[in-house]
Amino acid sequence: MPRYLKMAMIPPVTRISPRLIRILGCNPGPMTLQGTNTYLIGTGQRRILLDTGEPSVPEFIGNVKQTLRDERIVINDIIVSHWHHDHIGGVEDVLNVLENKDSCKVWKYPRTDAQEPVLLNANVLKNGQKFQIDGATLEVIHTPGHTTDHIILLLHEENSIFSGDCILGEGTSVFEDLHDYMNSLKIIQKLKPTVIYPGHGNIIQEIAQKAS
Repeated sequence: MPRYLKMAMIPPVTRISPRLIRILGCNPGPMTLQGTNTYLIGTGQRRILLDTGEPSVPEFIGNVKQTLRDERIVINDIIVSHWHHDHIGGVEDVLNVLENKDSCKVWKYPRTDAQEPVLLNANVLKNGQKFQIDGATLEVIHTPGHTTDHIILLLHEENSIFSGDCILGEGTSVFEDLHDYMNSLKIIQKLKPTVIYPGHGNIIQEIAQKAS
């Protein structure tokens, strides 16, 4: 049996806290584990969505639509952690189900190693940039190594981080540049997060083991 099928089950939709809902990308595989974790962040009507899974996954898009309907919320911004297709691929699919498609902004940090993928309504993220919505203050931190454009988000209210593919909930991340990757882990160590919300796998509580 493949390793990713033996891991602890992640439900399609999980309310982690009053300010955080995880929606699984429904794209399990050897590299994605149980699937890509996407996160709706905030407590007000307008939320931020981190990552969008892969393209053309009806179950995931259906879960996004149902969650927005049940919670009576809208997505104000979409932030992409990096260019890999299992994080960026669903951007257009998500936008197409939003009533506020024309006003929802998509954000991504620029690559330095190749041409940028074409994104609808794309805006450039900057290191240190902050997003403030009801219940959440997010800070963008550039953490290259896995990819040149990889970012994590620091949630100031919890001193927790959304680690993307820099740190996984289970197993070890792959990287393009070991030196950059190790420096990014040092950045995370200095933040001393209370919790890590990874791009794949379950929530991480044992921070010292994962970031060392």
